[in-house]
Amino acid sequence: MSLQYLIDKDAIEQVYIRYCEIVDSKTFDDMHEVFVEDATGDYTQALGPGVISPNRASLIASMHANLGPNSNCGPTHHNVGNFRVQVNGDTAKAKVHYYAEHRGQGDYPGELYSMWGQYEDDLVRTADGWRVKARVYKCYISQGPAGVTGPRAS
Repeated sequence: MSLQYLIDKDAIEQVYIRYCEIVDSKTFDDMHEVFVEDATGDYTQALGPGVISPNRASLIASMHANLGPNSNCGPTHHNVGNFRVQVNGDTAKAKVHYYAEHRGQGDYPGELYSMWGQYEDDLVRTADGWRVKARVYKCYISQGPAGVTGPRAS
């Protein structure tokens, strides 16, 4: 194991930690610190057929709609761990477990929605550091009403 690998692995882990901070603080417009502009996201396994984010702007818009102040989602708490990182020069692959809690508001006041799953990502080294280029989002276990992480009906 080389020193460069350890430096890269730590930097990549920090990308996931920053992702959690951005989501929990609801500062979604800061996702440029996590994703490249043309990043893709495949949410099919967790959210249903054809749920694909074609770029960072689409991902940010979805976060505003489903987790933002006008959604059914109030405070959240995201955690990451079990980092499995493979670095190959200026590209990397990572599988990272997540656990997320979401407290409902709007149509779901006080409800709690919990999720356990995995991010399967391709990352690239940029001038600003490591960024996610492609994400496959998987949810293995969930508990509570999924509508907590969605737009309000009214």
